[in-house]
Amino acid sequence: MKKIVALSVLFCLVVFSAGAQVPDLAKLDIVERSVPAGPVALVNGVAVEGRYFLEEYRRHLRNVMSLVADQNLTDEFRVHAGLTTLGELLREEILVQEASRRKIQVTRKDIETEYQEKLRAFSQYIEETSGEKVGEAQVLERARQSREEALDSIRRQLLAEKMAEELAKEKKLSVTDGEVKKFYDENPNFFQMPGSMHLNHILVVPKPSAAKADDKAWTKATEQIRHAKSRIEAGEQFAAVARSVSEAPDAEKGGDMGMLPVNLLPPFYVEAGQALKPKELSEPIRSQHGMHLIQLVGTESQHAISFEEARENIRAQLKASKMEEIVLEFCEPVINDTSKTQIFLQLDRNLAVTNKEATK
Repeated sequence: MKKIVALSVLFCLVVFSAGAQVPDLAKLDIVERSVPAGPVALVNGVAVEGRYFLEEYRRHLRNVMSLVADQNLTDEFRVHAGLTTLGELLREEILVQEASRRKIQVTRKDIETEYQEKLRAFSQYIEETSGEKVGEAQVLERARQSREEALDSIRRQLLAEKMAEELAKEKKLSVTDGEVKKFYDENPNFFQMPGSMHLNHILVVPKPSAAKADDKAWTKATEQIRHAKSRIEAGEQFAAVARSVSEAPDAEKGGDMGMLPVNLLPPFYVEAGQALKPKELSEPIRSQHGMHLIQLVGTESQHAISFEEARENIRAQLKASKMEEIVLEFCEPVINDTSKTQIFLQLDRNLAVTNKEATK
């Protein structure tokens, strides 16, 4: 189920640390320039700190920029993202305070379990994208958080989610079979399974890393990929060569990526795979992660997802949407009450000033 409040700051890669230098305002975007030195808001006297806002705002932008080709986001878009982020943080604080008032708690075990899952997922992401293996200490260093700070962030996230569930129970939230079927019938485009590819791959990372390697290192990595290809063409099994050469996390499985939807594969894999016949090998492929060799195993065509397959996912999404409405209904009166919530982040006003100066 989509999480109503997913605001843990664990593993944000770009944050201000306590000892960071004063940033160059000319290089900051309109939202970052607007963040005050202290809190961005107070909720019942409790501060929503500027540095937490920046972490969430930057995470939001990274997610958007990973999905769009145009990286030049407008000031209007950034301000909208900033307002969205601020709203999420205000609602989280309101839910956490209400959970405390009702004496709702989360156990240390639940917090630790969620922490370990996030740690595992982030470590796996780093390994899959760069070939670098990182442990807990390296993850926390990148996040510029102590372990206790990370655990407290997760504690707040879980408390907010528990409180949201309580509000949903009070409102007797439900999703009927009729609502599920109506959503399926009215949104046929949502239920098309994209085509899939089954690929084998080998990754060679130039030393010391893809980001820091010089031309000589890239040439060496390319030669290693070409040699691996020659070994396979000479009769060796792809899996055996992958186990001995590849630096990807799935090397021990012989580089077998399994059958994956094309929208979950790197675009350069899809492009290369479309030019291959089953069992054919690609030419060496260079990416930001290193040098790659892929082999097409097989493909599957796009097909429609049946109602039976989609039913429970639709129910979960509709429940999440209704829960979000319930949370908004509970939190908006607190946000709009100036005796309870004071906001110091003036994004709309700063955008108006910027637009006025641009027209001069």
